[in-house]
Amino acid sequence: MTIFKMRYIDLDKLRVPSGWFDRAQTAKLAVAAGADPNDYSSVWRELKDGMYDLSSFKCWYCESNIDRSDNAVDHFRPKNSVSDAAKAHNGYRWLAFDKSNFRLSCTFCNSRRVDVVYGTSGGKADRFPLIDENTRVYVQGSILLEHPLLLDPCEIEDCELIGCKQENGEPCAASTDPLQEKRAQVSIEVYHLDRDATNILRHTAAAGLISDILEAKIRFDVAQIDGTKKPDFMSVAKRIKRRIVSDAPYSGEMKYLLRGQRSAEHPWINQLLEA
Repeated sequence: MTIFKMRYIDLDKLRVPSGWFDRAQTAKLAVAAGADPNDYSSVWRELKDGMYDLSSFKCWYCESNIDRSDNAVDHFRPKNSVSDAAKAHNGYRWLAFDKSNFRLSCTFCNSRRVDVVYGTSGGKADRFPLIDENTRVYVQGSILLEHPLLLDPCEIEDCELIGCKQENGEPCAASTDPLQEKRAQVSIEVYHLDRDATNILRHTAAAGLISDILEAKIRFDVAQIDGTKKPDFMSVAKRIKRRIVSDAPYSGEMKYLLRGQRSAEHPWINQLLEA
């Protein structure tokens, strides 16, 4: 059974500071004239607070909690170089200041790291593989024909394509379609979603939720016979609700897991999900 679902982030809801688009345009023109995008990094960093708000201080790729010092505004299409490109690629420099290209990432998803204890490695860095490398854009132009191999938290459909094993929290594909399965597997490696420390945290959260659901079902059934027992049920229901609110750890996964427990005998589950 898979329980992990990448949480969808609606970038249209990202609010920007006054005058930001003018500053972004100035930076874009400077880069087009030969400047280094990193010389204008303050432009994308201005949006961090708004990006935090969209995900309740959680990484958009793995949904782990992050603090202000352990994060980066990742450029989904890399701004400086692209290691997956068939030819030398100087990066999607023309998108360096386009907010639609920004993703909030924790250090482990964004920077290349090797977990020497558990033998995993990953971190997006300058990775950006495509489904069809022949569609790669090298100079400023439309990217509509490029189809990323990486799953994108800002695409609703992509968020349904990755899961993890309930028994140990290890990430896996949530689709049996060969292409979508490949996209999930590549994303797990590139975003380092199989980092064991993250798996442990994810599994602990899932196990805790399952335990609470089972307890709530029992207490709900008892309360249907003895109304004085309703407070006992409500205390567990509130605990479950705290696990699925937007700022809770791995809340996207927890909501998905709770949805799988819905039944006619326990209407309170839908009520918690819809509240």
